[in-house]
Amino acid sequence: SVVDPSTVMGKNVLVREFAIIRPGVVLGDDVKIGNFCILAGGPLTIGDRTRLNAYVYISNGVTIGKDCFIGPRTTVLNVRFPQATNPAYKEKVEPVVIEDRVKIGAHCLILPGLIIGHDALIAAGSTVTKSVEPYQIVRGAPARVVGDVRTLEAYK
Repeated sequence: SVVDPSTVMGKNVLVREFAIIRPGVVLGDDVKIGNFCILAGGPLTIGDRTRLNAYVYISNGVTIGKDCFIGPRTTVLNVRFPQATNPAYKEKVEPVVIEDRVKIGAHCLILPGLIIGHDALIAAGSTVTKSVEPYQIVRGAPARVVGDVRTLEAYK
């Protein structure tokens, strides 16, 4: 793995093989970073006990809360119009906030400028194009609300 020396790490952080952590990243206690993850640099904060599985890509300008789960091959983006020629849009970073206890399935795409509310559940393979309210279950491409986490036996 390649971990920039400026990375701030809490206690018991685990970084698996071949991960890349660029400058300006802050990792809370007991964070687990899977194989081949890329944390693209700061500002980027990951809260305590959050787990990123293999091949996760997180852009800079992202805040991830505590006790989150991000499935393998998920991507969180921060620029809506890469290499735009109009100066008003050129490399404009739109931060993403993933609140506490969010669960994101494998192969998801989170677009720039969104807030994923606490305790939300994003089904595998979803493309999230709009912010998600707390406790919502979303799935699909584009992701649509299909339920409420509080009704699931697994999370009672």
